Formats: sequence, structure tokens, C-alpha cells
Amino acid sequence: MSIGEEFLEERRRRRRTGDRRLSPQGREILLRLASGDLQDEFQAALDEVSATDPLIGGRGLDINDSDVPG
Repeated sequence: MSIGEEFLEERRRRRRTGDRRLSPQGREILLRLASGDLQDEFQAALDEVSATDPLIGGRGLDINDSDVPG
């Protein structure tokens, strides 16, 4: 098995079992951010980033934009 195949197999294993790098406490926080009591604050932070960052906000960069260096 090549190194690339081993890497892909490891990714498949993690996908099937869940990422063990995430602790139970981390899972709890992510659940609270995504669907619990922290959801409104998390959404507000995402909205703020989307409004200020053209790439994340889906507006892309205009090559003639004065913010683009060069």
C-alpha cells in the first residue's frame, strides 16, 4: 500500500468513526454553537464576517478594487 493510499484509508476511517481529536467537551460546544443556546451569537459572528470579507461573503474580489494591492 502506497503512502497516498494509506493517507486516504486513514481519512476514510476518521470519516466513518468521527474525528477523535474532538473531545466530548468540544463536541458539546460545537453542538451548542450549531443548534443550541449559542446559535444566535454564532450566527451574528458569521454574518459580521460575511459582511466584511468579500470572499467569504460571496462577492469575490473586483480586480479594479482599490483594496487590491498592486
